[in-house]
Amino acid sequence: MKALRTKVCAYAVVLLASISLAMTTPLKADSSDFAGVYGAIHISVNGASIDGSHNGGNDTDNGIADERTTGKVGSFIPVAGYELGFNLPLGDMFFLGVGGTIVKGSAELTESDTSDHNADADIHLEISNAKTYYIQPSISLYGNSAIYVKLGRTMADLKAIGDVTGVPGNLTGDTYAIGTTTIANNGLFVKTEAGVTSFETVQATGVAGANNAYVEGDPILAYGSLTLGYKF
Repeated sequence: MKALRTKVCAYAVVLLASISLAMTTPLKADSSDFAGVYGAIHISVNGASIDGSHNGGNDTDNGIADERTTGKVGSFIPVAGYELGFNLPLGDMFFLGVGGTIVKGSAELTESDTSDHNADADIHLEISNAKTYYIQPSISLYGNSAIYVKLGRTMADLKAIGDVTGVPGNLTGDTYAIGTTTIANNGLFVKTEAGVTSFETVQATGVAGANNAYVEGDPILAYGSLTLGYKF
């Protein structure tokens, strides 16, 4: 959480620097160039990781205490998706974007490091059908370009694969990003964006045949994306 706060502060510094640049540039900044409804497709490369732990459960009959091991899963995930939203001008330079993205397809996170040498907590996680709803405060720097920060809520389906009987809950988390938009006179635009999503803790029970054994972890997703779209 501290790391996410640091990122948000960094985004704010960049945004303030952009305001200063917009104030001093001789070219005209016009938020109306971006106003209206837009649709787009995007491609992104995502780096996902989960730092988690495995609790083996109590064996009260034999007096054996809990056995806890730690591990990490991770993967690089290229995906494509769709985006729909609208931009509302709030002044000569400022405008607010509101929208959502949908990513179809799935990716599997595989184990990369673990302290469980018996591998009885060796499971994989499959993430699919991610959706993000966001607000996007933006500043028009000059004629056809803008910079923005994005604050969003992301949800995705989660499936556990391996020696586990419990079903983990779906993923929900907060997304923070920063990006740039360049728009042409015909309404076509290009966006580049970098961001991070911090998901809430997930848990799967019934590991290695033990009903009271479970694994849990905190997923984090970092990404960079390129978006091609059209403003109607």
